[in-house]
Amino acid sequence: MHDPHALGSGQTVRMGWRARFVSRLTAVRDDRLVRNVGWYGLAEFANRFTRLLTTIVLARALLPEDFGIAAIAITTFEIIRVLAQFGIGQAVIRSADRELSSVCNTAYRASWLVCLLAFGLQLAAAAVIARVTGRPEVFAMIAALALVFLTLPFGQIQAHLIVRANRLHVLAGIAVVQVAADNLLTAGFALAGFSAWAVVLPKLLTAPIWVVGMRRAQSWKPDPAAGYASMRTLMAFAAAVIGSELLVAARYNLDKVIVGAILGVEALGIYYFVFNAGVGFSLSLTQSLSASVYPHLAEVARDPKALLARYDGLMLRAILPCAAVIALQSALALLYVPLVFGERWHDVAYLVAILCASAIVKPLFDSACQLLRVSGKPRVELYASAALTLLSLTALALGLLTNLAAGIVNLAIATAAIQLGFAVAVRRRLETSRTDYREPAMTTITPAGA
Repeated sequence: MHDPHALGSGQTVRMGWRARFVSRLTAVRDDRLVRNVGWYGLAEFANRFTRLLTTIVLARALLPEDFGIAAIAITTFEIIRVLAQFGIGQAVIRSADRELSSVCNTAYRASWLVCLLAFGLQLAAAAVIARVTGRPEVFAMIAALALVFLTLPFGQIQAHLIVRANRLHVLAGIAVVQVAADNLLTAGFALAGFSAWAVVLPKLLTAPIWVVGMRRAQSWKPDPAAGYASMRTLMAFAAAVIGSELLVAARYNLDKVIVGAILGVEALGIYYFVFNAGVGFSLSLTQSLSASVYPHLAEVARDPKALLARYDGLMLRAILPCAAVIALQSALALLYVPLVFGERWHDVAYLVAILCASAIVKPLFDSACQLLRVSGKPRVELYASAALTLLSLTALALGLLTNLAAGIVNLAIATAAIQLGFAVAVRRRLETSRTDYREPAMTTITPAGA
């Protein structure tokens, strides 16, 4: 005979365990940071899925020459776009409630100035590149993409306010619609025989989707009565952030230039595959994390103790889990590379694993950069990004003098070591200096009679 009391006790234990498990799942579901990372992750998945379908169509419809022309136009646009999309937004997101209206007024003016500058630079680049390559069609494509910059100011302040309110699922939803439309239009134009324009034109045609989405999701209009924050202070903050982002763009483009220059086109093709098969997913994950971490930390930017406490909480809830996922990808690279991409890539699967392993500490580095921005120290991030770019690309070049594998190993070791050391140094430095925290002054100029 079984003891009924013992059975009841076992059921209680089991129910207690189930209740705790359900409680933890509910806590994860209700965690705003986890939800934000999840939304960004889903948006990136949709992006990559539709891009995969588009790539299949382009591979069948476009010639290699078309790919080359489109790549020149898109690369030029992506680099200059850094100027227009980074820096000013972070100043809006971290501003105090009392100064938000004046900061937005100034940010709106700054947005137009920066986007007009980007527009002019794009046209100048189009003229130079067309002259160097001897292809007048390149000028038309790059100039067409310059028009995108003239649409951005109509929705940028709204986008910054959405991020400030931690409504990142709204941004993710708009991004999914825009990117899906971009990729599907690209496939359609390619099948219709638009050649390289099939890649370029959808970027311009889908820009209004982003603007309309932002303006419908967030209402805002300039309020001159609130005055204007100091343009110099805002631009000084934005310049350091833009500099860091430009260095990131350089780091993820110049490596390919170096490989091609030292080892030739065939080695460049292998490296390009290794990079995308290994680091492509990692970059998507860490970008989602960075976009979610900044507004989460900005909520307590003016309380140094609370800021560090929240950052430490992020370490367990998001940063380390992201690093663990990347580590798992690295461990599985030897299996999934030949399985997914074909047996001909079996011999370079270990290079994918090595390069992917170098991204394990990237969530730590990126989060430390966001912590510096929130703390009003973007220049420190700029110096760190400059050092990382210079040292990692130098390590790559030195290794390539031996062979491609040595270059990738050098790059992986240098990148991981610098990023880990920087993350640890930032955490320790802010811990020791938190009592000396000072909010950068943001002078407001109030119009006469306001």
